[in-house]
Amino acid sequence: MPEAIEPRPLTAGYFRLILRRFGDTPAARAAILEGTGIGEDEINDNTLVSITFAQQIQQFENVERLHGEGWALIAPDVWRPMGNHPRSVAVISARTVGAALEIMAKYISANAPNQRLKLVRGSTSVSLRHSVAAELPPNHWRTMVEAVYLRAGSALGALLGHALEAVRFEFMWPEPSYGPRLQEALGGQMRWNAPANAIVIPKRLLALRSPLADAVVHQHALEQLEQVSAFAGAPTGAKDRVEQLLARSDTGRLSLPQVARSLGLSQRTLNRRLADAEVSYRGLTDAELKARAQRMLEAGALSKGAIGERLGFADAAGFSRACRRWFKAET
Repeated sequence: MPEAIEPRPLTAGYFRLILRRFGDTPAARAAILEGTGIGEDEINDNTLVSITFAQQIQQFENVERLHGEGWALIAPDVWRPMGNHPRSVAVISARTVGAALEIMAKYISANAPNQRLKLVRGSTSVSLRHSVAAELPPNHWRTMVEAVYLRAGSALGALLGHALEAVRFEFMWPEPSYGPRLQEALGGQMRWNAPANAIVIPKRLLALRSPLADAVVHQHALEQLEQVSAFAGAPTGAKDRVEQLLARSDTGRLSLPQVARSLGLSQRTLNRRLADAEVSYRGLTDAELKARAQRMLEAGALSKGAIGERLGFADAAGFSRACRRWFKAET
């Protein structure tokens, strides 16, 4: 059974990526969005910042209905590590394979906040054991495991080269009809009906030096990861979750309906929960805009007009009035 983990909001990146890759016709896009509560308008104007775990699972269900089991293998490139994501950079720039595995386990929540990889050390091997949030139907859990394995397998391939053949990918389920295709995509050994979902790496490979090891790049990626993980691991109260969404948005502004949908709440419930925390949605937005304005003003790289435009103010006068309100008592 999966480990009990409270589901958290997810960034919308993979939701968009899956929609783009599999939604090649208007009808397919509509089918993939069906029942998610997310519309084309939110996708097209990039206002979709975060989604709920349930919305991601609904999307998986829709794609499987269109393409059948094993749909993740139709486009394995979707699951490859994003080259510019700090977790991917930190993994491949680590000094050794062992250090890379520790980063995979520690920071999986940076881009998959409802999943865990536990590093378990044995006498001859180490394992990355996978678990997910809440109870899931086996087919959806299997899709998540396959996606994690494809990402990890790609990184391990870069680190190990031909030695990837010694890595074993273990699944708790019987071998599906597409098992041979999955093995070809992963490049290692396979074990079905295993006691746990795990990637098993022989200990003799842990000391191998990464061909892409770079101490400076690695340290910078780790610093970025700590910042990203602070969002992923933050408390899940309404105030904290709204602050996360505003911080991730382009301008520091999102409409109340957008945020309510991202959190899987009605606007009324969201307002009530914020009131219970003695804050308001308008106040949280104002605080985010003030913090961004202060950082940009102190940096001195942009004019006040440019800063106001970045923060979504209609004109320079509106931004000036906001600055007087924000900073008058501090100057």
